[in-house]
Amino acid sequence: MGNKTLIGPIIQLLTLDHLPLRGSLKDEQLQIIEQAGILIQDQKILKVGGWIELKADFPDADLIELEGEFVALPGFVDCHTHICFGGSRARDFAMRNAGKSYLEIAQAGGGIWDTVTQTRRLTVEELASITEKNASRHLSEGVTTIEVKSGYGLSLKDELKMLRAIHLAGQSTPADLIPTCLAAHMKPRDFKGSSAEYLQEMSEKLFPVMKEESLSNRIDAFVEKSAF
Repeated sequence: MGNKTLIGPIIQLLTLDHLPLRGSLKDEQLQIIEQAGILIQDQKILKVGGWIELKADFPDADLIELEGEFVALPGFVDCHTHICFGGSRARDFAMRNAGKSYLEIAQAGGGIWDTVTQTRRLTVEELASITEKNASRHLSEGVTTIEVKSGYGLSLKDELKMLRAIHLAGQSTPADLIPTCLAAHMKPRDFKGSSAEYLQEMSEKLFPVMKEESLSNRIDAFVEKSAF
């Protein structure tokens, strides 16, 4: 086992322990440890508590003494992102804020298909670099676990390219990237067949490769307009 390391002092530490899993939370329910320390070993937290007390209890621990005022709490989880993509959706964002629907945005030349076109032009490595950069921004804001959807490939080749890029980016960032296959984002304009036939092709040709390469064990779908 490796040496113990003690990190601190931290002006406030919130473990979020002993909180209800559901329902609202009141400020007074948060247990805040003032002037705290975190004792770790082999990348696992062994103990948290007062900085002075931990230094006295573990005199042989390696010290990482922080300069400045820091607050420590568990990392945030973003359970729905599309950080693997090509191009820009700034115009779409403005239209969405103006009250336009996804269908209206798509009819105006934007939306999902515009991003699909830009994403298909990029290599696995280029998409991985974009994903890693976006994950780093999330990480800088305290988000340590990030769900990342595909769905801008909309073909067997390009959906696999996206999932492989997400996997590659996950090897280069400290954040935990959780890939989700969103091949059923919309029926591709260049697919010669019905929506049902497209879904059938994805299930028969994409999912087996996805499973074989351990690219994702999550499947999502987006429905904007029902056929019923």
